[in-house]
Amino acid sequence: MMAVPLPPQRLSNFWYWHLLYWLSYLLIKFTHLAVLVPLQNESSWPYLWIYSLVTLINVLCTGLLGQHELLQQRPFWQQLKRLLLVLVPLWLAMVILRQTLVMHFATPMFQEVDSLLKYFVAFSLVLLPLAGWLAVFMLIKANQLHYSSVLQQQQLAKKARQARLKVLRYQLNPHFMFNTLNALNALIVQRNGQAAEQLIQHLSTYLRHSLKNQQDEFIPLQQELDALTAYMAIQQVRFGERLQLSWQLPDQPPKVCFPPLLLQPLAENAIQFSVAEVAGDICLQITVQQTGPQLHIRLAQQGASATAGWPNASQPLNLVNLAERLQLLFGSAASLTLSHSNSGFYSQLSIATEALNDCRT
Repeated sequence: MMAVPLPPQRLSNFWYWHLLYWLSYLLIKFTHLAVLVPLQNESSWPYLWIYSLVTLINVLCTGLLGQHELLQQRPFWQQLKRLLLVLVPLWLAMVILRQTLVMHFATPMFQEVDSLLKYFVAFSLVLLPLAGWLAVFMLIKANQLHYSSVLQQQQLAKKARQARLKVLRYQLNPHFMFNTLNALNALIVQRNGQAAEQLIQHLSTYLRHSLKNQQDEFIPLQQELDALTAYMAIQQVRFGERLQLSWQLPDQPPKVCFPPLLLQPLAENAIQFSVAEVAGDICLQITVQQTGPQLHIRLAQQGASATAGWPNASQPLNLVNLAERLQLLFGSAASLTLSHSNSGFYSQLSIATEALNDCRT
C-alpha cells in the first residue's frame, strides 16, 4: 500500500479522543471510590492517588504508542498484533504496580483477602480500561485506513485524469500542425516568401504558447486570446482575403484563468466547416462576453444558426475530445454548443466564472 502521510489535524483528533477516554475513565473510577470506600470505613485518598498514578502511566504509554502506530501504514490485523505485543507487558506491569501500592496502603481487612482473588481482581481492573482503549484506538485506526484508501484512490484518479487530459491535448495539436505545414509548403511552391515568413512568425508565436503550457495549468484568459489571434493570423495567411475576421472583445477581458489551447479546436473547425468548404469570402465572428456568472466565447460565421444540427451522425474527433476535456476540467459547470448548417459553422463555449481561477494581479 502506498504510504499516505497522516495530516496533523487527524493526529490532533487522536489525542483529543485519547485524553477524553482516560479522563472519563478516571472520573468514573473516582466516583466509584468516593462512594464505595467510605462505606467500608476506609480512607479513600490512597486509592485515589494510586489510580491517578496508574492512569497517568497508561495515558503516557498508550498515547505515545498510539501516536507512533498511527503514523505507520499497516493492515488492520497486523496493527492489532503489534499493539498486543506492547499492551500485554504493560498490563502485567500495571497489575504488579497497582497490587504493590494497594498492599502497601491497604487496611488489614483487605490484606486478609485470598491472594489469588486479589490478583484476579487486579488483573480485571487493570485489563478493562486497557481493553477499552484498544477498542477506541482500533476504531480510529480503521477510520484512518479508510481515509488513506480514499485519498489514494483520489490521487490515482487525479493522475489518470491528468494523463487523459494530456492525451486529449496531444490529439488536438497535430491537426493544426499538418494544415499549417501544408499551407507553408504551398507558399514556398508559389515563391511567396513574404507570406511564408509571416506564417513562420505566427507559427513560432503559437508553438511557443503551446510548449510553454504543457501541464494543463490554467493561464490568464488574455494569453489564450493572444494564442487564438496568432492561430487566426496563420489561417488568414493560408486563405488570404477570403477569410475576414470580426473580433468582438470587451475593452477589458475578464481577469480569469483559462485552460490553455481550449479554443484551438473550435477555431480549427470554424475554419474547416466554413472557409474551407465555401468558395466565396467568409466573415468569421469571434465574440468574448461575460453575462452574469457565465463566460461565453463564440466562434461563428455570420448568419450561422445555432439551432441546426450536424448533417452527419458523428461529430469531428477533435470536438469530441474537446467535450471530454471540458467534462474532465469543469463537469457540469461548462457547456459546449455546436452546429453546422447551410448558414455556416457556429460554436459557443460557456463556463461558469466561479469554476475559473481568479488571475487578478
